[in-house]
Amino acid sequence: MTSTVAIFRKRLLSYSETFIADQGRLLPHYRAVFCGYQQDSSGIQLLDGSEQILLDEYSSMAPLSKFMFRHRLGGGKAWIAAIDKQSPALIHAHFFNDGLDAIILGDQLDLPVVTTVHGHDITKHENAIAQNSTSRRFFDRVDRIIAVSEFMAKQALLRGCPESKLLQHYIGIDLDKFTQQKSESDQPSLLFVGRLVEKKGCTYLLQAMERLQKRFADLSLTIIGEGELKSALQQEAESRQLNVRFTGAATAAEIRQQLAYSWLFVAPSITASSGDMEGLGMVFLEAQALQTPVVSFRSGGLVEAVEEGTTALLSTEKDVAGLTENIAQLLENSTLRHNMGAAGRERVEQNFDVRKQCAKLELIYAKLGV
Repeated sequence: MTSTVAIFRKRLLSYSETFIADQGRLLPHYRAVFCGYQQDSSGIQLLDGSEQILLDEYSSMAPLSKFMFRHRLGGGKAWIAAIDKQSPALIHAHFFNDGLDAIILGDQLDLPVVTTVHGHDITKHENAIAQNSTSRRFFDRVDRIIAVSEFMAKQALLRGCPESKLLQHYIGIDLDKFTQQKSESDQPSLLFVGRLVEKKGCTYLLQAMERLQKRFADLSLTIIGEGELKSALQQEAESRQLNVRFTGAATAAEIRQQLAYSWLFVAPSITASSGDMEGLGMVFLEAQALQTPVVSFRSGGLVEAVEEGTTALLSTEKDVAGLTENIAQLLENSTLRHNMGAAGRERVEQNFDVRKQCAKLELIYAKLGV
């Protein structure tokens, strides 16, 4: 008999959270039911065909119901009953703040709760889980904390997570979506994909691009993503007279096409002033899956997503000279570039295949007795 897991995210589901949708969809023996407060229209297609139970659809006064639920005042009864009707064996929340709400749902349904921590949810100073009463109650109640990397596991321990409840588990990506043949553009090309925020370090790539254009006249850079720094980065690119194209947001299929086409994937992530760091970086896995070498900085958990010297070239955070030379080395050496690309695909197949990882995740569920 197939068991059911209630996957909890307050908003279902941001366009960038394909990893949550794929993990639920590809569990081999559990049926995923996605539960939350409201729909996020940006990623509505991610959950096509999946069971969704939204508080918004079970209350004429959803904000009040949510408030009462979160303060344990009896709110959301119809929504809770709808989830209970699915007979879930456990609740799996994503991100720490969602875990805080998931344990309330777990108490209502008398179910074990697992929470995956991903990155900014515990590394940013404003989100740091100091050992206050709220975090202590959470860690007392939650059954397992899953960290997406060894780096994130260490961060969780620093913020009060009991070692006895902490596990490290890589989510992985759906390799069935990454079957395009590598087909490099005629002229050298770089690709950046990510939110245009401080943590992603795009300004350092623009600085490197200015140096690189003097050596590679035909070099182009495509930047995919939106964010608060977009305007400033566009102005910087214009002032430096760079051959850069800002595309804005793109679909997952469009990103895969660009990754297969580009010579290199360059995303020089840093530790932001807020403390925000890469927990792992799913797009680094996606680049490797399409045999595109990675160039970046040694930052956070991304050093686990790649293998330095084999699938990626890394330098110290904010080292523009090092970033420039690593890009140049791969642009000039096609044999090295192609060998690193092939090694990247092999690495992802061995360590980050979501189907293999989902089977391992079910063993974590099983140890909870569900």
